[in-house]
Amino acid sequence: MASVPTQPAENLLRATPEEEQALEQLRRQIDEIFRRHSAARLVDPDGNTTEIPESAFNALKLVVQSMARGQTVTVMPHNEDLTTQEAADILQVSRPHLIKLLDQGTIPHHKVGTHRRIPTEDLLAYRRQRDTTRHEKLDELTKISEKFPGGYT
Repeated sequence: MASVPTQPAENLLRATPEEEQALEQLRRQIDEIFRRHSAARLVDPDGNTTEIPESAFNALKLVVQSMARGQTVTVMPHNEDLTTQEAADILQVSRPHLIKLLDQGTIPHHKVGTHRRIPTEDLLAYRRQRDTTRHEKLDELTKISEKFPGGYT
């Protein structure tokens, strides 16, 4: 797996084309372990085993599944503060739009000197709420359109 560090607060993990087959095989093996066993273990070259904690195994499963689909994965500790550009990238919005959200008080932030910093937990909470609201509005629109002739079916 190729690891491309970008900022201190995040790491982008992207598989090379040569790794695609190995990642798909690993994904299948992890799925099988999840299906058949309650725990997973690492085995070192000398045969010594170490049990993988469930939370770490779940994280490994998510990373491998995403990378096997050709997606780039961001690994980021939640106790970090983000720059405005990092936060905008995570939300997939422009930096000026993010600044507007910060100035409106929509997303909590603080300043370090003249620079704004956004706590990761607050940004992710905003993203979850935004996504929930979007899904609710789309469901509402679907229900409205179904009431009209030729509407969404």
